[in-house]
Amino acid sequence: MPNHYETLGLSPQATAEEIKKRFRELARQWHPDVARSPNAAERFKAINEAYRVLGDAERRASYDSELKLARMRSATTGSPRASSSARTSSTNPRPSKQASDRPSGTSHGARKDAAYEASRTYAIGRLLTDAQAAMARMRLNEAAAICRAVLELDRRNPVAHEILGDISRFRGRPDQALAYYTLAIQMDPVNARLRAKFESLAAEPWREPAERSDRARTGMRSAITLMAALLMVSLLVVILDAAKPTSAGDGWAPWDWNVVNILGLPIAGALAGAFASLTGWLRPARSELMVAPVSARSRPTVPIGAILVMMSVVCFWLAGVMYVFAAASQEALSRSIIIAFGVSAAIVAVFAVFNPLAWLPVVLLGGNLVFPAFVGAWALGDGARR
Repeated sequence: MPNHYETLGLSPQATAEEIKKRFRELARQWHPDVARSPNAAERFKAINEAYRVLGDAERRASYDSELKLARMRSATTGSPRASSSARTSSTNPRPSKQASDRPSGTSHGARKDAAYEASRTYAIGRLLTDAQAAMARMRLNEAAAICRAVLELDRRNPVAHEILGDISRFRGRPDQALAYYTLAIQMDPVNARLRAKFESLAAEPWREPAERSDRARTGMRSAITLMAALLMVSLLVVILDAAKPTSAGDGWAPWDWNVVNILGLPIAGALAGAFASLTGWLRPARSELMVAPVSARSRPTVPIGAILVMMSVVCFWLAGVMYVFAAASQEALSRSIIIAFGVSAAIVAVFAVFNPLAWLPVVLLGGNLVFPAFVGAWALGDGARR
């Protein structure tokens, strides 16, 4: 297989920025309209192919895995000199040494098998380390590609199946995650962490395909219930605002706002989160917000829910945009989390409409109060449903 790193003149540790910069340099140098070399077109094509693979994170991870496999296989093949020597000895046998040659050949084969096994084990260990590092950075596509490369070497590797189960769980595919966890447990039945993941996911009230018709029938009722709750909160805002003798409370800082905004925003968020959870509009908060990949050293990463809540306290809109871009790039968008952001934004919009003197501060900062309250009530609603 072609070595794309050699094509670009870079090391395998090169960063994405270095790859992009080098590609631009070589593309200008070897463009057929500029270069006078007869092989310029072929060279330019190889440069483009190298950048197509190395410039994409998922393709690069898959290519790196294939490159490691190729190196491992080449390291276990005999040298040409050894092969030539073997052919010579076979065409000119020495009867007096037949007995000694036979054990020697067996010993050489055993050493070769041991070297292959050691090289394979080392390659698998390196690949799993890379997969766990990709999971810690939430690069799910890269981690999945590496795990598939591991399974090409060892179909019964429990860690690779466990990581693929974590990825499926992040992507909202609990049935697929359970299948991966089941395979991993079969290969490593004494692993307590694996059993805990399996039992935790199996205990969650996620929907089976046969129940989807029931979910569709209750969807409209849930939406009506949620909208009714929002309408009640909006009417409460109007009544309280109408009863105020002054228009004070239009400052930028939340502590300068009137009581309606300070208390109304989180209360509205909590009511919406509770209604959405109790009516089954959202999947269990534990499966959506508290899932975090666990490394082989049992060092858990920060759950996605905790990250989103902390970010939303600082800037609700930034948290939403970053989640959508990050999750979409890894095919891990959660319908429930998108609903949580959407409903929180709708509540902020309602309060902004009924607070014309402070609409801009409410729009910019109101979500910082609504979203954490929504998530908290979502989690409490799950507890009440059990």
